[in-house]
Order: sequence, then structure tokens, then C-alpha cells
Amino acid sequence: MSRSAAATHAVQRFSLARLIFAVPLLGGMLRELTEAPERALPGFVLNLLLLMILLTVLFGFGVVMIVYLALAPAMLGLIILMSSDFGRSL
Repeated sequence: MSRSAAATHAVQRFSLARLIFAVPLLGGMLRELTEAPERALPGFVLNLLLLMILLTVLFGFGVVMIVYLALAPAMLGLIILMSSDFGRSL
């Protein structure tokens, strides 16, 4: 096996998805979400909501503000992507 093929094989063996899926609780939920999203999505969203409620109870409303401040640029980017033309004309 050549050096570049060995390096490519090592990169393929180590991936971020494999690392995340190896986390016991989170990995199982995310693996199920990728395999059957129509079945796993409601439970995943419910778990995220319950996690946010738990963190709000433990740390206060700063958690809610941090989430909103993180989601604001993401939503702006989503709106820009949805309204962009990408070179197509009517």
C-alpha cells in the first residue's frame, strides 16, 4: 500500500461522525435520527427541549439567551439561502 493510500485509509477510518456516534447516549439518538428520521425526529426534538428546560432551571435564563443569540445568525443565513437566486433567472 502506498503512502497516500495509507493516509487516505487512516482518514477514512477516523471521521467525526464515527466519533460522535461512539458517545453512548447522544450517539445512539443521532444514529437513529440518520437511519429513520421520520420515526426518531419527534423524540430527538423533545429531548433537546427537555435539555434546554433542565439547563434553564440549573443555570437561569442566560441559557435561553445564548441559544437565541446562536440561532439568530443561523436563521439569517437560512433566510438568505432561501431567497438567493444562485444565478438562475426567471
